[in-house]
Amino acid sequence: MLMGEFLATDILIRFLGAGLINVGGDDAKLDRLKETAADLAATLKKAPSKAAAFALIAFDPEAPADDPVINEVAEALQRRWATYVNTFSGTPVAVFRAILLHALTQAAEQDDKIGVMFVTSARNVLPFMEADNERAIWADVVADIERRVDVRAESEWATPEAIIVPTLTFTTPSNIELAPSQVRIDKAALAKKIEAAAGPHNASGQATGGNPHWPNNNAQAWATEFGKHMADAVTEALGVVIKGSQIGPIDISTPLMGLAKAVSTHVEGTLKAVSGATAGLQRRTNLIWWKEALYSPSTRMSYRSLPPSTAAALMAFDLHQQVPTFSPASVAAFLHEAVLSLPTLDAIQGRPIRDLVDEALTSDELGPLREAAAQLIQKSSGRGPVLALIGHGSGQSALNDISFHAHVGVPAATPLTVPQWATWLFRELQAARASQEGPEGKKRGRKS
Repeated sequence: MLMGEFLATDILIRFLGAGLINVGGDDAKLDRLKETAADLAATLKKAPSKAAAFALIAFDPEAPADDPVINEVAEALQRRWATYVNTFSGTPVAVFRAILLHALTQAAEQDDKIGVMFVTSARNVLPFMEADNERAIWADVVADIERRVDVRAESEWATPEAIIVPTLTFTTPSNIELAPSQVRIDKAALAKKIEAAAGPHNASGQATGGNPHWPNNNAQAWATEFGKHMADAVTEALGVVIKGSQIGPIDISTPLMGLAKAVSTHVEGTLKAVSGATAGLQRRTNLIWWKEALYSPSTRMSYRSLPPSTAAALMAFDLHQQVPTFSPASVAAFLHEAVLSLPTLDAIQGRPIRDLVDEALTSDELGPLREAAAQLIQKSSGRGPVLALIGHGSGQSALNDISFHAHVGVPAATPLTVPQWATWLFRELQAARASQEGPEGKKRGRKS
């Protein structure tokens, strides 16, 4: 059995086994939960942008019961199990979270972009969640989805040992056949001209209009006239033959155009093969240059001239602009190391996440980050990424510490180091872009 399929079908049972949810040992009720999860997985396929909010609620044992995602799960379960409220006391948040996780793993198995959104959210908030009794379940799920996403990302960043160039395809044109012309000499006409060259009369006594001399009368004059008339007769006859045997112009433009097109297609395919094969190497080279230069392409200024936390947030945005949606987990680690290169940076001192968000809302240099966040993420009243606050905060946060916690999923006082803040923003930017790129077709399962 494939690893991803095992996790997707076993999650609810694992929650049951851990005592996190209870359906009274009724398999029919468990089936209703699975059906609801399948419905929500289908919803995610149609609207991948919901994945981040689904994940942030699924991760949180203290998720608010009035969150819009909780309400969406309740409505989905109601359609499958009209009397579920008689089985659970109050709002069964733990059951809803298990359903969400089941749905997310199913959807991520079908669409790697949902996997990106799931994993990036997990890597950001899970370390700050009080989910010790669920830790083993989360560890398996996150590791499996991250492994599959990373395999794809690594393949897109890889530089192959050999470049496969497409074979030149050209259809050889048919042989050109040259048919000889049928040319005939008018013997009668030639004979008359020869007679004319021979003397003034032919054998019938008719005047030839040619040589006026007979050889026995004036041999020298006759020979002169004979040579001239004979040369004219032979030249005329040969001229007719040559003219009749000439070959007309041959049009070879069509085969030449076909050859030119085949060569052009071959060269284009070769260039694409080389470009695709070296894209990963070129990308890595550009990133090393960027890291060493510590220069922001978006603001055209050195990161060294900015406060470290501002520079780190800007570096997260700039790196996001330079890499594709599917990037290996090592890219976030690369960003972490790049931020450590900033001067005057205290790498271990943490700042409350809300302070970092407030700075992102007011910093002039982080205008590009705010604009991108507003375009990538819609404003939401429920649980969502930090970028939603940054993109739709109108320059200042209107949330108190309690509402901040409810929106983001972590307490407002949660300390983040500057490198952690950069990687947090980078992951959210990658997830937000993945949500806008549209669903992928069903993929074949991958063996673990």
